[in-house]
Amino acid sequence: MKKRILGATLGILAITALISGCSSKGAKKSDELYIFNTKSEISEPLKELAKDYEKETGIKVKTFSPGSGADVTETMNTEMTSKNAPAIFATNSLITWGPKEGDFMYNLNDSSNDKLKKLASEVPENMRLNVDEKTNFGIPYTVEGYGYVVDTKVLSDLFSAAETPALLADLKKTNYEEFIKFTDSINAFIHDGKAAEVQVNGNKYQLASEKTELTKELTGVFVEAGAEKWTYSDHMINVPMNTVYSSYSDALYAKPNKFKETKDSLIKYMEVLEYNTAHAAGEKEGLKRGTNFINGTTGSYDNSLQLFADHKGLFIKQGNWIYPTLTKLNEPMLATLDMIPIKMPFEEKDIKLKGWTPEDYNQTIPTFVPNYWVINKQANEEQIKQAEDFIVWLYTSDRGLKFLTDESGFILFNDLENATSTNTLNRAIQSYLGTGKTMSNPFNASPGNFLEFVGNELKENYMTKEKWDAASYPDFADEIINKWIELKKDSQ
Repeated sequence: MKKRILGATLGILAITALISGCSSKGAKKSDELYIFNTKSEISEPLKELAKDYEKETGIKVKTFSPGSGADVTETMNTEMTSKNAPAIFATNSLITWGPKEGDFMYNLNDSSNDKLKKLASEVPENMRLNVDEKTNFGIPYTVEGYGYVVDTKVLSDLFSAAETPALLADLKKTNYEEFIKFTDSINAFIHDGKAAEVQVNGNKYQLASEKTELTKELTGVFVEAGAEKWTYSDHMINVPMNTVYSSYSDALYAKPNKFKETKDSLIKYMEVLEYNTAHAAGEKEGLKRGTNFINGTTGSYDNSLQLFADHKGLFIKQGNWIYPTLTKLNEPMLATLDMIPIKMPFEEKDIKLKGWTPEDYNQTIPTFVPNYWVINKQANEEQIKQAEDFIVWLYTSDRGLKFLTDESGFILFNDLENATSTNTLNRAIQSYLGTGKTMSNPFNASPGNFLEFVGNELKENYMTKEKWDAASYPDFADEIINKWIELKKDSQ
């Protein structure tokens, strides 16, 4: 999930030249099926899957996955416009690769493969990648959700095992103010050994009188990845965007000036960012904002997962995509993982969506389809047929399903209520899906390099500073609002 394909701008002339003069429709028949995958977390199991598919079918499969920290958008532009473009690629955006600009997306409803058409028909309407009722461009990788991931074993050592289920349930419901008092108490316990009584969702809990071997490892409340701009731009900004936009489509097709309505919630977003990053965990002590915070090693995504696996922080703001990596870093902790919502100090005046309250935002998580398997419409007929067969095999064979559920940790779009999953983070997300009210993914509809712009501004002007000036938050909100409007108008 680390870098999402968010519809980077590709020159119209370059695309036109590709389609008219360099289309692979007239290319020589390929001796392999090329799959461009954008989730680096599944790159290794996907390679093994490709080997098994070749053994079973005789068809060689080439897979490519940009690594951690890579510029996925730039790499994808290069691959998609090359002479040997992928027959299957991954995206969540209609902007660059959809029918409006590039027409690279094969409409699954037009397929002659009945099994593929059946799979496509099973995609819930609210999860479909389409422009109208006649189109259906992709098969969802998974359903993702994110929030504050917590190891309940650490929670039970901080309080008591008997109280942990009730405390966890209250943490999922509590408001922002109580949550901050709770984390302040945890912070004091970590750094000073000071035990206290805390109130969560109206109920009282007592911190342990002494540290255990596990809680002695804690160096901060939150594990942060300061070098990874997406962790505090894409995901975090998505929460305040949900106070104005109801969905990806809503944000994609809304008038540019509507983004002005996010100002109050963006200011609250900055307040939360400041608090979380001021209470970050490091290897041996708290990690302060500054050069080390954004360092490519100490602040990397991989290092943040290692810190969490080593119990350096109580919470990490991440999603179910971290599950496969944690199996390698600390498999025993997988059984005790859960997720609580990101708490926000929203007020009624900040919320522009009907039917939503501040309580709703503090009790729900964002859930969405991060990527789709999409067949390249510009591939030749044989490649398209091979791509169709592979996707069907992926979702119907025992080996394909093992890759999807066990090795990749995916929630299947056609089995959302699977109660037998051993993936604790998936089960947590499914519990939120069952409430009937979850947030969506309007951030994926951000125009141009908007999210990159936000990430750069935060990284350069805030994450390097130990002290933040709250008086600057309204100006920062205005700056990114103006950037959204500018890019939105340019894209129309």
